[in-house]
Amino acid sequence: MPESWKFALEIAKLLVGASVPAIIAYYGTSLNKRLKSIDQAQWQNRKIIEIRLDIYKDVSPKLNSMYCFCRWVGDWKETTPVDMIKLKRQTDKTINVYRHLFSESFYNAYNAFIHTVFKTFTGAGEDAKIRSEVSGGNGDRRVVFKDSWKPEWDGMFSPGKMPSRVELETKYLDLMQEFRSCIGLKEIEIK
Repeated sequence: MPESWKFALEIAKLLVGASVPAIIAYYGTSLNKRLKSIDQAQWQNRKIIEIRLDIYKDVSPKLNSMYCFCRWVGDWKETTPVDMIKLKRQTDKTINVYRHLFSESFYNAYNAFIHTVFKTFTGAGEDAKIRSEVSGGNGDRRVVFKDSWKPEWDGMFSPGKMPSRVELETKYLDLMQEFRSCIGLKEIEIK
């Protein structure tokens, strides 16, 4: 082999030998950046989930009180019509403030539930109306509240067709399923 070939071969060996650490350093740096990016994304997701859990702790009891009031179950006797309007305002504010931390399907499920429980946009300056009965097949709220029932509360209820128990329960469960999904909890099979 001519001397020039030997020299070229030695140069090639040196270049390959020098490039291996450079390539390893390049890929090592790239991998390190990627791992930091993944770590940052996981930290951010944990923080968002923590915020969502705080919102869940705040909002879910209010949603449950609205549901119970309209279904005439649970603690409905402890919730006045005035409380219902307050609960709606509080949950509307929280959900709308944090809307962009949740999925669009959660927001849609929230609105579907709220519009099942309340008739909204009832007139300029008017509160939403509760889509439940003052009295009916489940009893009479005026009797349950006895001396504390105020006649003006009758006007806080929406006249007309009420949501069925199935519709109300479906909208509530759909909403809670979306809430759970946004928090990252898997569906629990109830046996």
